[in-house]
Amino acid sequence: MSKLTGQFYVVVVYALSLATTAIADMAPDATQANPDTNVATAEYRFPADLDTDVATDRFTEKWARVYWPDPLPGTPLPVLVFLHGNHSTCGHGMNPRVDDNCQYTTTGTCPLLAPIVVPNHEGYNYLAQVLASWNYLVVSINTNRGITCGNGIVGDGGLNLMRGRMVLRHLEMLSYWNNNPGTTPPDLGIDLFGQLDFSNVGLLGHSRGGEGMRAAYNYYRDPGSPWPDRIGPVNFLSIFEIGPVDGQTSRVLDSDGTIWSVILPMCDGDVSTLQGIMPFDRDLRHFSESPATQKASYTVWGANHNFFNTEWQVSDSNGCTGHDPIFPQFIGSEAQRTTSLASVVALFRGNVGPNADPTFNQNFNPQYDPPDVVTSVTRIDRGYTDSPSSSVTTVFEDFDRPTGTNTYGFPNDASNITINHGTVPNHASVQRAGQISWSSADDATYFQSNWASAGSGNDVSAFKTLDLRVSRQNSALNPITPTNFAIALSLDDDALSQAVNLNGYADLRGPVGGPGGLHPILESARIPLSDFATDLTRVRGVRLTFNDTDSGAIYVANLRLSTVSGNPPSGPAPSGSVATGYNDIILPEIISATLRGIRAVASTAALNGDPGYELEIASNGTPFLAQNDLPRLRIGVHEIAAPSRYPNGDTRSIVFSLTREQFAGLVSGPASVEYSNKIWNFTLQL
Repeated sequence: MSKLTGQFYVVVVYALSLATTAIADMAPDATQANPDTNVATAEYRFPADLDTDVATDRFTEKWARVYWPDPLPGTPLPVLVFLHGNHSTCGHGMNPRVDDNCQYTTTGTCPLLAPIVVPNHEGYNYLAQVLASWNYLVVSINTNRGITCGNGIVGDGGLNLMRGRMVLRHLEMLSYWNNNPGTTPPDLGIDLFGQLDFSNVGLLGHSRGGEGMRAAYNYYRDPGSPWPDRIGPVNFLSIFEIGPVDGQTSRVLDSDGTIWSVILPMCDGDVSTLQGIMPFDRDLRHFSESPATQKASYTVWGANHNFFNTEWQVSDSNGCTGHDPIFPQFIGSEAQRTTSLASVVALFRGNVGPNADPTFNQNFNPQYDPPDVVTSVTRIDRGYTDSPSSSVTTVFEDFDRPTGTNTYGFPNDASNITINHGTVPNHASVQRAGQISWSSADDATYFQSNWASAGSGNDVSAFKTLDLRVSRQNSALNPITPTNFAIALSLDDDALSQAVNLNGYADLRGPVGGPGGLHPILESARIPLSDFATDLTRVRGVRLTFNDTDSGAIYVANLRLSTVSGNPPSGPAPSGSVATGYNDIILPEIISATLRGIRAVASTAALNGDPGYELEIASNGTPFLAQNDLPRLRIGVHEIAAPSRYPNGDTRSIVFSLTREQFAGLVSGPASVEYSNKIWNFTLQL
């Protein structure tokens, strides 16, 4: 158990009436390379062309760096494909290199003032080297031409559907080389004929690359999809996303049917709403998921967005709220890379390949402590489910009925608390929770969810754990110290089981955040049913008794029973923490801008060839740097969803494409461009 590095130390004393538990086992450390294996790497890169399988309105380029164990082992290697996010494609200087131009995107060249082509795909070398040493072939794709920093279009504002098609196009080429001797590009220096195992494929996406990987996964499995015939059978065993976006396309993209995990950087200054938690929320509603697969969130305190990619050398974030950053402003953060190594490598080594070792999945299961290599640098909050499939988990309470009513329609009980069934900030709209607050602590202050009528109960003896997700609200009712409460099962005769303390299974504090505000990201607590020491054949309800913390305001969600157990006894929640002093909220950066022009266009690709209008806005200060959050145009109080682009790749200006109907609704007055905790104010004069 790592020491707390916060401004205080808390000694938790368990009441004698509550159950105590043994210290949990520690998950294995996945950060180390195989010392007995050398790794080789080379690139393939083809001239830009109009590949209509990827895009019909622009040139794109098939370019990737490949990593493999050297020499090749002689048996087919599992395949991992990486995809970077949205970033400038041209830069200048060094230590740090400043990336602030996107000319390469449209022309394939960089200007004199920003002459360096940004190798966005090289930023995951530290992950690829470790994975290749464990006998994976890793392909890290570069999408600089046409896609990265490219012109958004209606239905695909972030070009993430386009990213997904590009990933499938690379898999198609890899499959061809695997099936045809002598066709591998000579630049690689190896022949991939017979070397690739498409029954063991994993995907990694950062930022827009995360939603892009979900797009690839969903495109492949669409009814009538052409991609299975082009590529052949592919078994997508897992997807890992780092600080991903969500909702930038016309499709809702989920990951049901594959093992999925996400890193959420708590100080993210780009995807500052941590919208990457939303696929997890939606996946929990896939009750018929097949095959049944685990989902996990891995929230990293003190982390920014950019420094998971070593080529993104300037921080996107100007600080953290409620905790300390683990990143400097320039070059990168070894601490952040430790957390991605520990989680990314664990997911793939645990689930992809003939030698996959499922014990690495303990890194995501809150029943296990994270390894010391992680907790020594920061705190990790974890969300987890074995699978939303009804064959694995059973819903006890999802707070999806009107307040006061259990998911199954039975009345719940409450005493001396305020409760409302509602949503949780940052989470998907389908994610419901009990919004619970209290101002006194005693045994008469409780909430009880009932999934059976009075005098009856259900047999839950076939289940192993009671799982719930929980976070604190942004409320003055919450103390500086962690929130604790008792959890017990209520039986058919209203008797209560032995109670356990939440702080034996989760360390509930915060919320903390970054430039996007405070983030009450739900974390999971998993309680072995044996800890309740009661008759599990007649369970009626789950009671939360607020008899420890004097006051509080929390979200409780997804009370579920799981048939799978991590096996070890649960223990005191793992610490590992950055400092937790509460500082001021980080305010948005305000920049002056100027409306450069309004023009009618007879046809524009951004609007699928329809006529419309273009608004060009020039920044008078900080450029509109290419990031992963979508730029938003606000006119008065109205936000307009419109695709955007950089004229000639120059990020000092941005152009929004509006339909005729959108333009007709505009009025002169104050306006702004907003994204990534920055606001460019200008005056719209029609």
